[in-house]
Amino acid sequence: MKKLLWEPFRVGPMALRNRLVMPPMVTQYANEEGYVTERSRNYYAARAWGGVGLIIVEATYVDKPGQAFKNQLAISDDKFIAGLSSLTEAIHKGGARASIQLHHGGRLAKSEFSGSQPVAPSTLASPGGEIPKELSVEEIGGIVKRFAEASMRAKKAGFDGVEIHGAHGYLIDQFLSRASNQRQDFYGGDLHHRARLLIEILEAVRKRVGNDFPVWCRLNGREYGIAEGTTLEESKQIALMAQDAGAAAIHVSAAGPQSPVNLTTPIFVPAVIADLAEEIKKGVRVPVIAVGRITPEAGERILAEGKADLIAIGKGLLADPNLPNKWASDRLKDITPCIVCMACRDDLRLPAVSGIRCQVNAALGKEEEYQIFPAKEAKKILVIGGGPAGMEAARVAALRGHEVVLWERSSRLGGQLIQAAIPPHKDRIEPLRQYFSDQFKKLGVRIELGKVATAAALEEMQPEAVVCATGIRATVPEIRGLSKAHVVQAGDVLEGKVKVGNKVVVIGGELVGCETAEFLAEKGKKVTVTRRGPEMALKVEGILRPFFLQRLLEKGVTLLTNIHYDEVTAQGLVVTTKDNEKRVIEADTIVLAAGSIPDQELYQEIKGRAAEVYLAGDCVEPRKIRDAIADGYRIGLGI
Repeated sequence: MKKLLWEPFRVGPMALRNRLVMPPMVTQYANEEGYVTERSRNYYAARAWGGVGLIIVEATYVDKPGQAFKNQLAISDDKFIAGLSSLTEAIHKGGARASIQLHHGGRLAKSEFSGSQPVAPSTLASPGGEIPKELSVEEIGGIVKRFAEASMRAKKAGFDGVEIHGAHGYLIDQFLSRASNQRQDFYGGDLHHRARLLIEILEAVRKRVGNDFPVWCRLNGREYGIAEGTTLEESKQIALMAQDAGAAAIHVSAAGPQSPVNLTTPIFVPAVIADLAEEIKKGVRVPVIAVGRITPEAGERILAEGKADLIAIGKGLLADPNLPNKWASDRLKDITPCIVCMACRDDLRLPAVSGIRCQVNAALGKEEEYQIFPAKEAKKILVIGGGPAGMEAARVAALRGHEVVLWERSSRLGGQLIQAAIPPHKDRIEPLRQYFSDQFKKLGVRIELGKVATAAALEEMQPEAVVCATGIRATVPEIRGLSKAHVVQAGDVLEGKVKVGNKVVVIGGELVGCETAEFLAEKGKKVTVTRRGPEMALKVEGILRPFFLQRLLEKGVTLLTNIHYDEVTAQGLVVTTKDNEKRVIEADTIVLAAGSIPDQELYQEIKGRAAEVYLAGDCVEPRKIRDAIADGYRIGLGI
């Protein structure tokens, strides 16, 4: 295949080494005041050295009242220029061009960060948000000025261009969309008036930085699931107006609760909003940047079909900063795959989390301290357990030059990844399991499947270090009569190891229970999920959870919360509801997804029998893929 992605390209006067763009993604790696940190520099430098042509640094606020995130980068004052200069220097050293996205949160800004009431075109709050103050015409002029001042700071800091954030429900987009703009003056009403703020900002920035410095904007190709939201036809007109106002490119995204970029699909679909970029491109002369879960393969196709000029890959670069270089050198099996879990996005909503994380890349945000160097002394390492923790420990240890043997009691590598990949909308898990298998072949890790680890077997092998990643044991709830019923474990259901009747009760309403319910519902089973607690699937990532629960309801799954388990009879499960009503839920099969406990039996037996014994993954505590891989990476790095 011709690699159009690797052709040089120009955006106005800015020359790029290839057509791959890292889009802006908020990281929260700045400090509380908005200054660039060493963590920020290392993060962006890794992606620059990884081969991307253009890096658009994340949404950076131009005005303190517009701050929308904790630890958000700032460009609202000259005092930030020095730190931003160090950031551009780090990116340029890696061979990439550096631009920065200028941002104002509008009504999505938060007073807890900004210290003031949010502002907006109208006094309409976003869902669950604060009521904003309506901007006066004079205040709008002040915001235009602050965008222009910020663009000059970007130029002084050594950036090669700036992107104006006009998408995703932030201030400029709030003016563009009829759903959030109810003004009746020159900034509201028809489309030209609603686009006036964007055009004034582009013109002011263009005037301030001169013609030798490219300026472009990010726009929604469409708003999904928003009454009176921006349509594609409107976006095409806005893009043309932006071009005429001096935009050197149009970066086409999408927004709204039903946006395809926020949804999973039963079978992974790359480039979910490429059609929006294609339609925008038909109406403008400037380059168009396409984004939205685009794989390199899909990017090649989009370029070949003339649907866009540049390809932005975001989460793929979080999972693997070296994706571009690996793709360019045909090392496709070496690319750590993004599993489209949206956990990185959800981290932005969690107050206790300091900076975004990745389920599959433990080094995200730790690029400096988590560099992989050869071990001072090569050791013979035994990894017990082929789940994500054990596989990652084996991979990292082998990369460092250790002799690694992995024992897995089952006939396949993967551990809980095998079951996790089976339910609907989870097909992106399987490439991760395959990635580990491919890496083991390349690195020479000796895999022994069907191998049951015992203390005696360890005594015979004499490893210098042991990683115990033995996983979990499923728990069985104490319910009267349960032992007499047709009871099966959720994992066995997913793997097809057991037969299931037509009327099924799933005990346990967390991720595994609800995913198993959806799996069975798609097979035509009548499924009820029960839970003692008040809500279902609380551990499902926040962005995906509403869609997931909606799918369950649409497929006829009954969800019962706040119940007490009384007993199991020949008719089914007897429960008492929160209203103290006794109910019999008919069932010919009861599926258990009632939690698990760490399996540390082997660890307790072997600790002290080897010089180094480590616990990794769910046998420490049942957690997520991210935690298991983080354990494995840390241990593999430390041996």
